[in-house]
Amino acid sequence: MMKTARCWECGRTTTDMRLYACPDCGGILMLQYEGVTESWKDDGQPGLWKYHRLLPDVPEACRLYLGEGATPLIPSRRLAKRLKVGELYFKLEGGNPTGSYKDRIAAIGVSRALAGGRSACIGTTSGNAGAAVAAYAAGAGIPYHLFVLEHMAEAKLAQVLAYGANVRKVKRFGTDPEVGDKVFGRIFEAARLNDWEVMITAFRYNTYAMEGVKTISFELAEQLQAPPTRVYAPAGGAGLYVGIWKGFEELHALGAIPVKPHMTAVQSAGCSNIVRAYEAGGRTPAPGPSTSLISGLQVPNPPDGTIALDIMARGDGSALAVEDEEIWEAQRLLAEEEGIFGEPAAAVSLAGLIRRCREQGGLPDERAVCVITGVGFKDGNRLLDMVAHKHVPLLEVERLDI
Repeated sequence: MMKTARCWECGRTTTDMRLYACPDCGGILMLQYEGVTESWKDDGQPGLWKYHRLLPDVPEACRLYLGEGATPLIPSRRLAKRLKVGELYFKLEGGNPTGSYKDRIAAIGVSRALAGGRSACIGTTSGNAGAAVAAYAAGAGIPYHLFVLEHMAEAKLAQVLAYGANVRKVKRFGTDPEVGDKVFGRIFEAARLNDWEVMITAFRYNTYAMEGVKTISFELAEQLQAPPTRVYAPAGGAGLYVGIWKGFEELHALGAIPVKPHMTAVQSAGCSNIVRAYEAGGRTPAPGPSTSLISGLQVPNPPDGTIALDIMARGDGSALAVEDEEIWEAQRLLAEEEGIFGEPAAAVSLAGLIRRCREQGGLPDERAVCVITGVGFKDGNRLLDMVAHKHVPLLEVERLDI
């Protein structure tokens, strides 16, 4: 089977799997898989690696596996009826080893770094990517250098530190787009000089590692008898959105699914650079800083936003924004109505569905999947806010009442 990379911007195709950007225009390279004659699945391999025929080449001895993938798909028991949705499912990515879908990216990217003999990994994070790469780098015995947001959630920072990453906070990173651009530039320079693997979770910066995201689509195709009509995905940098779309695109091309679902990107209104561009008919993310309080969605310069907008322009998707308060309410409903505890950035997918249901009076013909990207314990401060109004009385055993 031939694996090639095609530039998203100029269309150039290359078989050089060492390139991270188009040699002609510097555009984003996207991997293509040609001549797949065997099944797209290999049930003899663990986790994501059962899909190795549609993933970057990594020798079997270098394939890291910490239990990632095969996350549950849970049918709604209450919210589907309340919202008048035909079918509603939740893809629980908090079931991955470090508690988020980013483990899929880290598994592929760090395995590839190990196979390539890289001496270290380097990258950025708002929290979940850092924890994922730190865990897999620790498993591979590779150092990990990490730059994080100035106001990163403390629970996420603690998790990264627990895996032994070398961490530095950067002032105004996550709120000022110019600072973000400078951080990315410094990272690529350090990687070039030291032969390190860049582990920024965006197709623009590591298209190979990001191939791990599409395994969500592959699992959904196996878990559902018929493809969903619509998938709601949180969008910060838009890599998750693009990766899930790419997975369905490939399965459709192989004839494994009859139709592709509509992809809806959901952003916080406080950082809605993609949504504002979509609504204006633009093809590049709108400018402007982030004012959102939702950790993981504070990406004012979304690196994969242009690809996401191209996907929407071709008719495969759309975008909408919800207020932070709607996201927190969706998080509460998800916990109290379905027994699913996701972090706020994960609940934004449900907040988007709720917004559409309210605007349209229900979606009775929709088979919807909300991707719940990370477990709720990722944001300890938000957990305390959720229950601050609840009083727990302390009673003498003789006065116990039910």
